[in-house]
Amino acid sequence: MRDPDVSVEDIVAVVRLDAVLTARVLRISNSAQFSRGNHITGLDEAIDRIGLYEVYRLVGGAVASQLYCVGLSIYGVSGDELWENSITTAVALEGMAQALGEDASTGYTLGLLRPVGRLLLQGVASDYACRPLSGRHPTAALVAAWEFNTLGTTSTEAVDRLFHMWGFAPSLTEPIRYHFAPAGDPARSRLTALLHVACWITDELGKGLVVEQHAWALSDDVLLQAGLSAKEAEKFVDRTKRISERLQGLLKAA
Repeated sequence: MRDPDVSVEDIVAVVRLDAVLTARVLRISNSAQFSRGNHITGLDEAIDRIGLYEVYRLVGGAVASQLYCVGLSIYGVSGDELWENSITTAVALEGMAQALGEDASTGYTLGLLRPVGRLLLQGVASDYACRPLSGRHPTAALVAAWEFNTLGTTSTEAVDRLFHMWGFAPSLTEPIRYHFAPAGDPARSRLTALLHVACWITDELGKGLVVEQHAWALSDDVLLQAGLSAKEAEKFVDRTKRISERLQGLLKAA
């Protein structure tokens, strides 16, 4: 999607590998949101109608819904809660990144992948025979302490290890590792701070995770690193609500 010379055929070749994604893209292209009166049956026409970047958003959201559908019983978080949290954070970070000259698609991807560490620890906790809700504690700091003491690592460290193993770029790895405390990022990356702000926006919209209570704040240090004022950050709340609700509506309908 970052290749300026990418063709619809290239995108079709990837989407077609997954029958569920193919069906969802086709249904979305024929929805009231995109329909122009004629019914589309071909994937290339569907992608052309929706637009490449919209397909990027929708396919990412669809993959996230499949990835997170099992939920996190160890934390007491349902699949729907996890998915809505990731979508809302993705939209918030995408909008701020675009407005501040950062890569919007990287921002969207960061938001979607942010909960992967907890998903990984859910599997580890099952191997340790941890009881459901044993990882649910009153604050994010206590949750992280439980993760480390019980499983030997935290969710953000788990993401870091997993992404390095997959060969992901530091632009995806570092912001997630340090986003709870952006000042700890050695590179002081703007995206790290923006991811923190995006999580604050998600929490403001009632889509925060119960295991991340008291984790997000628009402190002066975070805002300075993000290159935003508190008033500017607050303006993204309504935008995020509007776009994320639209995306979730399209994906649920498909």
